[in-house]
Amino acid sequence: MKILFTKVLTNTDVEKRLAVPNNSLKHFELENGNCSKSFEVKDENGSTWTFRCYVRNDGAYKKPVLSSGWRQFVLNKGVHQGDLITLYKDVEAEASYKIEVQRKIKLLGKECWSSLEPDQPTGVTAQVQTTNRRNRRSYSSLAVLPDV
Repeated sequence: MKILFTKVLTNTDVEKRLAVPNNSLKHFELENGNCSKSFEVKDENGSTWTFRCYVRNDGAYKKPVLSSGWRQFVLNKGVHQGDLITLYKDVEAEASYKIEVQRKIKLLGKECWSSLEPDQPTGVTAQVQTTNRRNRRSYSSLAVLPDV
């Protein structure tokens, strides 16, 4: 899997549409003349979502966004402003995409990113994977997700 982009979500990303970095546009394989393309994305739980990548076709600045399907994903997954998303593309499989959502939490006084679980309310325990930079070992911990 190749990372297409990672982004901390803004209010506009959550409330309206996801602004996609311009350098990621080539990975959506829009055909000449088309300004949009639908594609399927699997989340970390294996659920499939259909998003539409839209690019305005006037002017030199393309400004790609994910529109159709994105808001339903946000609402269903409980995604918030400040969450981190990572979009991947499987370069070996044709048009296979994956999305991950993480939320910043405090664990033992340090901030780290934790994967969201489906329909997981805040204030409950979640398993968190962290990596020690010094010895490069991964550790699993339990944390309480904060109310946002």
